Amino acid sequence: MNWIGILSVIVRLMAIVEPIFGPKSGAVKKEVVTGAVKTIVDVVEELSAGGQKQTWERIKEPVSNIIDNAATILFPK
Repeated sequence: MNWIGILSVIVRLMAIVEPIFGPKSGAVKKEVVTGAVKTIVDVVEELSAGGQKQTWERIKEPVSNIIDNAATILFPK
């Protein structure tokens, strides 16, 4: 799994989602970004060799942590 690539995608998605949902809907924005990352992982894994459910289960928690930490850095209160 390419963590630098995932981090880059997460930050780009957050930059897209932030102005759409505004500053008051952190949980919704996180849900949108998480769903988009999961979809990307599903598609990439399906195209390469399958096993997307196992891959997502392995990286779900780290992705969640990355989103939380990136939000704290990129969009401080």
